[in-house]
Amino acid sequence: MAEAILSMVLGRITDLLKEEPLLLQQVKDEIQQVVTELMRIKTFLPDADSRIDEDKIRILLAEVLDLAYSAEHVVESFLVKAISSPGKTIQWMNTRRFSGRITDIQTKMSPLFSCFLDYKIKSTSESADSANSLNGTAGKLKRFHSFTTVEPPIFVGFQGAVDLLVGHLVKESDDSHPLVSICGMGGLGKTTLAEKIYNHSTIRACFDGLAWVSISQKWEKKQVLQRILVCLDHEKKEEILAMNDDSLVKNLLQIHEKKKCLIVLDDIWSNDAWDSLKAAFTAEGSLSKLMLTSRNVEVAEHVNPRGFIYQPECLSADHSWELLRLKALPKGYYLDNTEDVKRREEIGREMVRKCGGLPLAIVILGGILVTKPSLRQWERVYNDSLSSLKKGKGLGENQQNQLNDILVRSYKELPPQLKSCFLYLGKFSEDEWIEAENLYQLWIAEGMILSCDKREGETMMQVAESYMGELVHKSMVQVSFDDSGSLLTKFKSFSLHDLVRDLSVSQGKAEDFLEAINLQDGSDLHLSKFAYTRQLVVHYDDEYRSKKKCNHQPYRSSLRMNGDSLTQILGSHLANFRLLRILDLENIYLDRQTVSGNRFGTSIGRVIGNLVYLRYLNARNSNLIIVPWIQKLVLLQTLKVDGYKVTCSPLKSIKTLGKLTHLRHLYLPSRRLGTFEKDVKLRLKGLRKLETLENFNPLFCEVKDLQELISLQKLRIKVKDSYGIVEEMMKYLKKLAFSSTSSLRYWALDFEIPPQGYLTDLNIIRQLFWNNKFKFQELSIRGKIPELGELLQQQQLNNTHIDASLICITRLTLESANLKKDPMSVLEKIPTLRYLYLGLQSYMGKEMVCSAMGFPKLSQLGLSNLDELEKWRVEKGSMPILSVLMIVLCEKLEELPEGLMYLNSLKELLLKRMPLCDKVYGVNGEKGQDFYKVAHVPDINIARL
Repeated sequence: MAEAILSMVLGRITDLLKEEPLLLQQVKDEIQQVVTELMRIKTFLPDADSRIDEDKIRILLAEVLDLAYSAEHVVESFLVKAISSPGKTIQWMNTRRFSGRITDIQTKMSPLFSCFLDYKIKSTSESADSANSLNGTAGKLKRFHSFTTVEPPIFVGFQGAVDLLVGHLVKESDDSHPLVSICGMGGLGKTTLAEKIYNHSTIRACFDGLAWVSISQKWEKKQVLQRILVCLDHEKKEEILAMNDDSLVKNLLQIHEKKKCLIVLDDIWSNDAWDSLKAAFTAEGSLSKLMLTSRNVEVAEHVNPRGFIYQPECLSADHSWELLRLKALPKGYYLDNTEDVKRREEIGREMVRKCGGLPLAIVILGGILVTKPSLRQWERVYNDSLSSLKKGKGLGENQQNQLNDILVRSYKELPPQLKSCFLYLGKFSEDEWIEAENLYQLWIAEGMILSCDKREGETMMQVAESYMGELVHKSMVQVSFDDSGSLLTKFKSFSLHDLVRDLSVSQGKAEDFLEAINLQDGSDLHLSKFAYTRQLVVHYDDEYRSKKKCNHQPYRSSLRMNGDSLTQILGSHLANFRLLRILDLENIYLDRQTVSGNRFGTSIGRVIGNLVYLRYLNARNSNLIIVPWIQKLVLLQTLKVDGYKVTCSPLKSIKTLGKLTHLRHLYLPSRRLGTFEKDVKLRLKGLRKLETLENFNPLFCEVKDLQELISLQKLRIKVKDSYGIVEEMMKYLKKLAFSSTSSLRYWALDFEIPPQGYLTDLNIIRQLFWNNKFKFQELSIRGKIPELGELLQQQQLNNTHIDASLICITRLTLESANLKKDPMSVLEKIPTLRYLYLGLQSYMGKEMVCSAMGFPKLSQLGLSNLDELEKWRVEKGSMPILSVLMIVLCEKLEELPEGLMYLNSLKELLLKRMPLCDKVYGVNGEKGQDFYKVAHVPDINIARL
């Protein structure tokens, strides 16, 4: 890990030299000398890390990291003072003090090289094989960030169990089991097995409602009940989130009496967890059933002694090898010769035997082997495993030890860049799914993504995605993908298996990398042991206002506090946070005094303005006021002030944001920013590094600044005004789009036409749909527009599909369009369309037809409030990959189309508040006359209210 931390420190320092050459000009040579010495030291660390068990090596590495941290601290402190105090006298004093501290660090570095020699630690410059002790290519990224298809999940050895447990759950006889439990040790595949059952077609057809919730070691009764109820009645989500515990229990009991539901409690650890929830599952005559997974059989017996308990066995030798082969040798993998195949299987079978048949251990081992193409590398892993996996066969504790050995080895196999990224994931909660875009921004803000890994033309976000790609490839993280085209990343979100998260947390603590403080648990903010650059996550609650002791360590990572205590903590101990990189105020409501301050206090804005080293500020859905103080945050890379609470004083901050020249990701408020005078608008000129711009609104943002944003990759525009402002906006968007230096990859426009307005200029509005360079991928129009046939009237419409080079809309929403002619005849020819929503009064006709070969890529379709629609015909071959269909308040629709029978890919159907609901399911749950048309759909939701 020492190499990983030193790599991160070096990356941060060298990036500062590039980012702030003027402020660091006077001390550039001295910084470069320190960087050169640290680079020399780094060449010894791979060998030293491999001998970390030796006390003298461990002490030496601690000294190395202490000097590296000190060097970074000196450089950062100089920069903070240079930004905060630009006066010449202060700068001269700052430079003199810097030189003295740098000299002291260099003096302490010199003896280290003698220690390396005395301890016989080899440098990679002396031996090319020194870094090969683990994987042959230590420190090199594989760059697994280009995914054309999603890898299917690997499921081996439990198909018989799936059939058995599905049978128990759907059984209707008197001896049927109200509870099915899957119990066993960690890593045995309990959750994977439960997921397979939960998504089984028979289960989906048998149960009217399905709910899945993870309990884990830390749980809150209210949150668990809310999640279950939201799954069963999603349309009442906002109402459910406002309910108290008693109301939640009452509503769940009512659902159990009316609907046949399957509820899964995944990873429930204790009897106490069930005792707090059981009141919501005790309805007499309940139609529902329960499935749980647990490491403790006693929990299952406590929940219901009549339940069926299934305890999976470890995989057999053949199944273990099959699972390893599928993971470590993907389809199409080239093997040299027959002898190679035989030898690889021989040593592979021996390694999985030492995994004890635990699926997680085998998959993690496969993640190690998948990056090793040669038989020689497999043999090296095998030889290493003889020493680390020597416990042999066994059950219980021995198998868990074997699993832990493999997990630790998989961590040690990671290139240095990825170790810190993996440990960083330990700061997130158990079972939490982490949004990819946000995680990448946090990694970058922390300095964990090294600019030296950038390829020509790449952004740091793309490098971050490549880091995650390797973690995914090694099966270190669980991943969900995004195929909608609405994200710049292929990955959508991530999570960690609880045992892998345990590894991340334990390794982070063991290596003094991560410390989480939760003052809700009564912890103090006093950590004298805490070193300069370790990752500190602070959760603060007003209840513990007295517990705010702060030492003199400069905290540098994440600070997460509640509202009216924030000013006190930051204001009273500002020196402790001057090097803070990340501040998260999302969903925090600040009281009036905290926001604006008064003659006796300081506003939160002024306090934050002094945190000049911030790289990431998230005030999403808070009531922070954006005023000129933010221009002090000159190193800020990500600013999130979106939501409906954040406000801005435009007269004071008209040019403020343009001064944040390092800003890469900007999320503006979703509504009008404060009170504007005529011609006073927010200026973005100067943001030449900006890559993401969300909620740009021409009403309060200067549209001519768009042409200045040469690095912009993703742009989301919101317009609510007359036609004139659209015409002006389009002019500047053209200049940006047609520029030879344009980097735009994703455009989105949300356009609301005033009730009395009407877009009449076909040439202008046509550009929203159709242009060979000016392309919107996501388009939402609320208001009256011309008929689509007129709008897109071109010769290509005579063909089966519109020329893909001329149109690339992936998501389209139309509301209040007042279209008289069937829009499907035009929309189905758009080859890129993945998501389509036709809302209130978007179509005023009585009939609608989706013809054969239409909508080739449509995956989601929503029809809502189409008041005049009576008949809808779907021809065979239309919408071949549709997975989600929603029909809401189409009260005159007589029946479901026969053609839905042909939509084999349809996974989810929602029917809400219209007579048609009864034709699928009657009020008492009986199958209606139209049910046969959608009988193949796994998830059918009927909402009559």
